[in-house]
Amino acid sequence: MKLLKSALFALFLSLLLGIAIGTVLRLRLERSVYYIGSAIAPQPLDVGDTRAPVLDPRHYEEQVGQAV
Repeated sequence: MKLLKSALFALFLSLLLGIAIGTVLRLRLERSVYYIGSAIAPQPLDVGDTRAPVLDPRHYEEQVGQAV
Protein backbone atom coordinates (compact mmCIF):
# COMPACT_ATOMS: atom_id res chain seq x y z
CA MET A 1 0.00 0.00 0.00
CA LYS A 2 2.86 2.37 0.82
CA LEU A 3 4.43 1.67 -2.59
CA LEU A 4 1.16 2.46 -4.36
CA LYS A 5 0.79 5.77 -2.50
CA SER A 6 4.33 6.84 -3.33
CA ALA A 7 3.86 5.88 -7.00
CA LEU A 8 0.61 7.87 -7.21
CA PHE A 9 2.26 10.83 -5.49
CA ALA A 10 5.18 10.72 -7.95
CA LEU A 11 2.75 10.58 -10.89
CA PHE A 12 0.80 13.51 -9.49
CA LEU A 13 3.97 15.58 -9.06
CA SER A 14 5.11 14.76 -12.59
CA LEU A 15 1.68 15.82 -13.89
CA LEU A 16 1.93 19.17 -12.09
CA LEU A 17 5.48 19.69 -13.32
CA GLY A 18 4.48 18.87 -16.89
CA ILE A 19 1.55 21.29 -16.77
CA ALA A 20 3.78 24.05 -15.38
CA ILE A 21 6.53 23.54 -17.97
CA GLY A 22 3.99 23.27 -20.80
CA THR A 23 2.28 26.48 -19.73
CA VAL A 24 5.56 28.38 -19.56
CA LEU A 25 6.61 27.13 -23.00
CA ARG A 26 3.22 27.93 -24.53
CA LEU A 27 3.25 31.45 -23.13
CA ARG A 28 6.77 32.08 -24.41
CA LEU A 29 6.03 30.73 -27.89
CA GLU A 30 2.66 32.47 -28.32
CA ARG A 31 3.85 36.01 -27.74
CA SER A 32 2.29 38.49 -30.11
CA VAL A 33 4.42 39.69 -33.01
CA TYR A 34 5.32 43.36 -33.19
CA TYR A 35 6.00 44.67 -36.67
CA ILE A 36 8.39 47.45 -37.50
CA GLY A 37 6.27 50.47 -38.27
CA SER A 38 3.28 49.56 -36.15
CA ALA A 39 2.25 52.82 -34.55
CA ILE A 40 0.96 51.64 -31.20
CA ALA A 41 1.48 48.57 -29.08
CA PRO A 42 -1.66 46.44 -28.63
CA GLN A 43 -3.47 46.73 -25.34
CA PRO A 44 -3.70 43.58 -23.18
CA LEU A 45 -7.48 43.26 -23.47
CA ASP A 46 -7.85 44.66 -27.00
CA VAL A 47 -9.80 42.13 -29.07
CA GLY A 48 -10.37 44.25 -32.15
CA ASP A 49 -8.77 43.74 -35.55
CA THR A 50 -5.63 41.77 -34.76
CA ARG A 51 -4.08 41.88 -38.22
CA ALA A 52 -1.04 44.05 -38.69
CA PRO A 53 -1.85 47.33 -40.46
CA VAL A 54 1.53 47.10 -42.16
CA LEU A 55 0.35 44.15 -44.27
CA ASP A 56 -2.97 45.70 -45.36
CA PRO A 57 -2.91 46.87 -49.01
CA ARG A 58 -3.47 50.56 -49.64
CA HIS A 59 -5.08 52.31 -52.60
CA TYR A 60 -1.73 53.29 -54.13
CA GLU A 61 -0.27 49.75 -54.09
CA GLU A 62 -0.56 47.29 -56.92
CA GLN A 63 0.17 43.61 -57.23
CA VAL A 64 3.41 42.68 -58.95
CA GLY A 65 3.63 39.20 -60.43
CA GLN A 66 1.42 36.30 -59.44
CA ALA A 67 -0.31 36.00 -56.11
CA VAL A 68 1.31 33.51 -53.79
